[in-house]
Amino acid sequence: MAGWYGCLSLMANDSLLILFNPVSGGGRAEQAAGRLARTLSGAGHKTALAPTRREPGDGWLDERLTDTAVLVILGGDGAVRAAAGAAIRTRTPVYHVPYGTANLFAREFGMDRKPATLLRALDRFDVRLVDVGEANGEPFVLMASVGFDADVVHDLAARRGASISYLSYLGPLLSQLRRWDPTSHSIKIDGRSVELDPPSRGTIIVANARCYAFGLNPAPDADMTDGLLDAIDLPMPTRRSVVAWMLKLRLGRRRGVKTRRGALIEIQCETPRRLQLDGDPSGDTSRLFRLSIRRGVLPVLIPLKSPPVVSDEQMGV
Repeated sequence: MAGWYGCLSLMANDSLLILFNPVSGGGRAEQAAGRLARTLSGAGHKTALAPTRREPGDGWLDERLTDTAVLVILGGDGAVRAAAGAAIRTRTPVYHVPYGTANLFAREFGMDRKPATLLRALDRFDVRLVDVGEANGEPFVLMASVGFDADVVHDLAARRGASISYLSYLGPLLSQLRRWDPTSHSIKIDGRSVELDPPSRGTIIVANARCYAFGLNPAPDADMTDGLLDAIDLPMPTRRSVVAWMLKLRLGRRRGVKTRRGALIEIQCETPRRLQLDGDPSGDTSRLFRLSIRRGVLPVLIPLKSPPVVSDEQMGV
C-alpha cells in the first residue's frame, strides 16, 4: 500500500528519544516524560530524554536522532511541527503523546497518553510515510489558514503565557470578532484560477489532515498520504457569518462547504493578511501565499492498522 514502510522490527539495541515540551500540559509534561521513560526502560527499551528548544532543530535535534529508532514527542502539535524537519532528514519515525491543547496529530493516528499503546506500537512497528506541507517556505504538518482563525492565533501568541488551554482562546476570539475586517481573495489550484461566485471575503483553510481545532473539522476527507492539499473557502463577510460557520462546522453541518484539492494552492489577498500553521503564528503579513505538498516524507509510527480520529477521553486528556 502506498505510504507505508510496512512492518519492520525494532532491534534490542535501538534507542528511543523522548522529546518533551516542559510547559505543555500545564507544566506536567516533564514529569510525564520521566514516567514514560521509566516504563519504556522497564520494558527493555533504551530511552533518552530531551526538552524542546526554541532554536531550529537543524543542528542539535538532527544529531540526537542519528542513532535513534523512534522519536516520541510529548507535547502539542507545535512540538510535532518543530521536530518534523529533523525527523524527515534523519528518516526517524515519530509518535505523538498528546500533552498540548488540540493534539490534532495524535487524534489523526489514534495515539494517546497510555504507555501500553506506545508499547504495542513499538512491538508491531508499523510505519506510515505521510505528506508534509509548505506555506511560503515554512513547513506545516496538519493545516494552514488565512483569515479569522489565523488572526485569532496571532492574537493569542501576542498575549499567551507559558502554557495555554482552550479557555485561553476566548479573549483573542472575542477581540478578533469585534475587529473582523475581511478582505477579498482569489485562489489558484495547480495553476488554475478557481471561480468564486460571489467573490469571497473570509477564511481559507488548507488542510493536510482531517482534524481541526475545537472539533470544527472542515476537511473530514483529507488524506495525509494522497499527495494533495484540501482547500476550503469559507465566506465570512460579517461577524454573524463567522459565528454561523463555527457553529455549522462544530455540529458537523457542511452544506455550502466546497473542497478543492491540489498539490499547489495559491491564495492572493486584496490586502496583507496573516498566516497560521498547525496552530502557530507564521511570519509577517503577506498578500500572496503559496502552499505546496511534499509527498510521503515524514515517517510515523502508528498504533493501529486503520487509525481513527480519537476523542479527548480516548487519548486520556
